[in-house]
Amino acid sequence: MAEIQEKDSGGKGGKVRSKKNSGKPDMTPMVDLGFLLITFFMFTTTFSKPNMMKLNMPEKDEEKPEDQETSEIKLSNTITILMGKDDRVFWYQQAVADVTAADLNETDYSATGIRADIMKKKLAAIDSSKFTIILKPTDEATFKNTVDILDEMDITGNKLYAIVDVQKQEEEAYQEKMKTPKGGN
Repeated sequence: MAEIQEKDSGGKGGKVRSKKNSGKPDMTPMVDLGFLLITFFMFTTTFSKPNMMKLNMPEKDEEKPEDQETSEIKLSNTITILMGKDDRVFWYQQAVADVTAADLNETDYSATGIRADIMKKKLAAIDSSKFTIILKPTDEATFKNTVDILDEMDITGNKLYAIVDVQKQEEEAYQEKMKTPKGGN
């Protein structure tokens, strides 16, 4: 920046002095640098995709329930899985009205646990193509338990399963079974 130097006509002789400005830096380049850095990090950062499980639910039919085709599901073609607190999981294979605490078989979420039980029951089913699994998370079950059991459905290749609310008879049997220590039958 050019300055015009004026000659001081005061009485001190011929020395010419320029006025000294205070040292204020120009911030325009700094703002440009800031925006460049912001855009650089925005373009180079990979955005993480949320991990979510795809759960396909059937579409609601407009037909009346009387008009819909229903198929009878035999008990030997089904298994019911109850998920409880502390990562405890139980299964049974009988009518809901007859369930007692003694009928609940406790297992775990491992490959030798619930997965092996599902595969055994599927092989023993009359018609393994119609083998249906009924999943019943209790109020004490965690979201992780439900995700784990849905993973097992995918691993075992079961396409027929339903997530259903726990009924009163099952709740009573479950509460009775929870009084026994984990792993005890």
